[in-house]
Amino acid sequence: MNYVFVATHVNLANRTHKEAAMELEAKVLIVDDDDLVISIIKNILKRDNYISDYCHSGEEALKMVQENSYELVLLDVNMGSGLDGYDTCKLMHKTQPDLPVILVTASQDDESVNQGFEAGSADYIKKPVSRLELLARVNNTITLKRAERRNLQLIDALRKDLNTAANIQQAMLPKWVYLDREILFSSYYEPCEAVGGDLFDRIKLSDSKYVVYIGDVSGHGVQAALLMSAIKSTIMLMIEAYQDTKSMAELFTKLNESLYNNLFVHNNYLTLLMGVVDIEEQEIRFLNAGHPPLIKIDSLTGNVQVLDQKGSLPLGWMPNTMYREDDVERLPLCKTDIFLVFTDGIYECTNTNNLQFGIEGIKELLSRISDRDTCITIPFKIIDYLSKNQFETSLDDFTLFSFQALQAGGEIIMPEGITRHHHFVLRSALKEVGKTAQDCERLVLEWTKDAHLAAKVELIVDEFLNNIITYGYNYQEDAEIVLEFRVKPDLLSIRFWDKGIEWVPENLSYSIEEPYDFELDGMDSSGRGVKIIMSMSNRFERVRFGHLNETKVEIDL
Repeated sequence: MNYVFVATHVNLANRTHKEAAMELEAKVLIVDDDDLVISIIKNILKRDNYISDYCHSGEEALKMVQENSYELVLLDVNMGSGLDGYDTCKLMHKTQPDLPVILVTASQDDESVNQGFEAGSADYIKKPVSRLELLARVNNTITLKRAERRNLQLIDALRKDLNTAANIQQAMLPKWVYLDREILFSSYYEPCEAVGGDLFDRIKLSDSKYVVYIGDVSGHGVQAALLMSAIKSTIMLMIEAYQDTKSMAELFTKLNESLYNNLFVHNNYLTLLMGVVDIEEQEIRFLNAGHPPLIKIDSLTGNVQVLDQKGSLPLGWMPNTMYREDDVERLPLCKTDIFLVFTDGIYECTNTNNLQFGIEGIKELLSRISDRDTCITIPFKIIDYLSKNQFETSLDDFTLFSFQALQAGGEIIMPEGITRHHHFVLRSALKEVGKTAQDCERLVLEWTKDAHLAAKVELIVDEFLNNIITYGYNYQEDAEIVLEFRVKPDLLSIRFWDKGIEWVPENLSYSIEEPYDFELDGMDSSGRGVKIIMSMSNRFERVRFGHLNETKVEIDL
């Protein structure tokens, strides 16, 4: 078989302007007070398939660019009367910042050229006009502007894709609060970019047994997020395969091999802390693979304990890593204990003095928890502290995850006496409000045997839930609201938590010894709910910390 090779030569000089102009199909506005100059420029552009309009003054030009779509303006600097080219360019740049302007000038000194660029021009052309120079500068300016627009479109499309990916990733992670029978979970998650490599979850194995885990994929951004998604699915499959989770070490060993052989490249790795919370056996077992330690807070004494300082190698770091059952920690599960896990972005962040927060910083902050700090609030209080104390929180993914086993019936011995606790978690849907308010009424009646107090509580809950849904969540129905009741011998406390907007009703912070007194007549209906609550309570306040809103209502008994 014979082959014939044909050598071709493309004359780029002959193609450059005409063919480029045909591809551009650009419309140009010529502004000059000299008809001869307009005619010359118009004919040059026409021969190379540009479309052009013209006018004789800056004032006309400003009007025409508002009424028509141009890709370029050729603007004379020195026009006989009215606005000169510099002033016209400045005004045009204010109203049409994306429209490039080339100044046409007989002045070629540096001062004139600089003045043109300061006015907002993209380029300049010397008079008398040269055909080759005119076409080269026109073509380059339009081509560059179109490329800039395409880049902006690509960036916008990428931004939309990242936002979609962020929404998908958020949907893969558990809701910020979860309540099931006798256990309560609360979490805070914020990637340093649109998506991140932190992962966490709680998996219900039975009515009394849960798996909780938190992990951190090395790196940031899209790659870490894709790995996070794959790892999360792998962990779920392995937990299903090891349903009894009796051999957590074996699970970690299998997971390490899977990650090293199938997922990780370029020295990726995963730090992971996993625990099995067994409420029936009143025990928690956990294994740490290179992750920050588990922290236990005794809500009775305020004691803070860092539990697992040793740990094992991260997963996927090296092949054939054997994790041992001897490394699995066991400790009793006390109903007054709150457990906290987090990723390294928390303790590695530094303040303006370049001081690292550190594990000791977390421990010291947790030691100052008060009666109002709970499993719900602790992750958000930490974030709030970091923000208010100028710690840099945008350099790494941030995840905190707390959980607590709850006493059946909610009766816990506290320093101030016997306190009954009860939590409700509900969706931010108006149809949920009535039933929740009635459930609260029945609970208070059961605890206190006070029908008047129970009816008052029902009204308070009904009014304020409606306020949160209306003003905080703007009727969004898939968000969460948490209620907590505490009954002491002399006090009923109701706390609401939500992640809606920072909605602040009038006279927000309110504390009195006697109930607030007011007249309903003539009151704006939008403020009635809060005023009614204030009238029936002794103390009322709403605060925000770490993207969490907390509202407290107290009634003296």
